[in-house]
Amino acid sequence: MLAILPSLRHRYLIARHGYRGLELPHLFLNSGEEVLPVFSSRAVASRFLSSVVFGEGWYVREFSAGELVSVLFSLCAEIEQVLFNPLPEALVGDEGLTSFLVDRDSFIESLIES
Repeated sequence: MLAILPSLRHRYLIARHGYRGLELPHLFLNSGEEVLPVFSSRAVASRFLSSVVFGEGWYVREFSAGELVSVLFSLCAEIEQVLFNPLPEALVGDEGLTSFLVDRDSFIESLIES
């Protein structure tokens, strides 16, 4: 999976504007671990957003590599893993999510190298 990440030109997150600025939906695994969904295309992110109930005001936003690194160091400093291109149906159980998990530090490294 990591070999694919550096070649990505676009990264998309689900976001909304809150009272304190940009908000990102964090998902929780059954273990209680918090993960951030990141997508390689607007279409994949839109499909995920339309299939998962987050509430009002959420939209798909493109991030440059630098912006995403900043987000991971500031808004998501507690996140240890990124959920890369998850399928909505994989959220039913953690077993389906393991193939989408990428270590946060490795993901940041791939962003910096791109």
